[in-house]
Amino acid sequence: MLCNLPCRIVLIVMNTISMIVGLVLLILGALMVWGQSVIQSLLNNFITNLINQYIKGTDSGQINEMVTRILTSTSPVGMAVFILGAVCTGISLFGYCGACCNMKILLYIYAILVGALALAFLITFSVYFSRKDEIGNRAIDLFETSVKNYQSMAANTIDSLVVGLISPPLQCCGVDSGEDFKTSTNFWKNDTYGGKTYSNIAYPVVCCKLNQNYAIIDSTCPDQFNENNSNYKTGCRSPLKELFLKYMDYVAYGLIAAFVILLLVVIFTLLTIYIDVI
Repeated sequence: MLCNLPCRIVLIVMNTISMIVGLVLLILGALMVWGQSVIQSLLNNFITNLINQYIKGTDSGQINEMVTRILTSTSPVGMAVFILGAVCTGISLFGYCGACCNMKILLYIYAILVGALALAFLITFSVYFSRKDEIGNRAIDLFETSVKNYQSMAANTIDSLVVGLISPPLQCCGVDSGEDFKTSTNFWKNDTYGGKTYSNIAYPVVCCKLNQNYAIIDSTCPDQFNENNSNYKTGCRSPLKELFLKYMDYVAYGLIAAFVILLLVVIFTLLTIYIDVI
């Protein structure tokens, strides 16, 4: 019974760590789905800089409304993180209890669950690498939908926010160029941004060159668009796809590392059971 004690201690330590990670994911996912007040207090950099440009001088109710819309759009991701945390915590409980009590049935269940999770990771990163270009194009399709539905920064719509968040950092405008907005029936030619009102503009305000705080760099834009004060001739298709796939590669490599670790955990768990048997 004591022959496998060192292995069980290792399993206990491993599952304690994975349980903590699972609980962190649970909390993070819950905040993304249900923690509006907490998320609002954290929106003090990247998103808040943009929001302040077009709701400056208005009450906090509009900010709350915008945060609600942001959370609505990210809630599916938050739910996925929450579920992943629940799965991680649940599996860790089987491993922890099985190792503590030296219960082979729990260790077998733990090995099966970890193996199933490893298989899911294997399928996920295999599909990603085999259909990488298609997945990148899917991201562009989603952005194209937001471009078509873009109204103005003053409209406070989620599609306008998506375009407003993505375009300035990538120094681009529209999917292929600013001409995409000229064919859109949703685009408003009047807008309010940074406390100023602009009329009969040719392209969205966010096609102007903005600084890191999302403030307009050249005051001649958006009244006049040229290559020096704006990005209206540069589309977001290539830079957005490149950036998206770059971070998706990181995720895929993380899944590969996780797959290897999970595979080793399964082998180690079966070894623990085998040592106890002999």
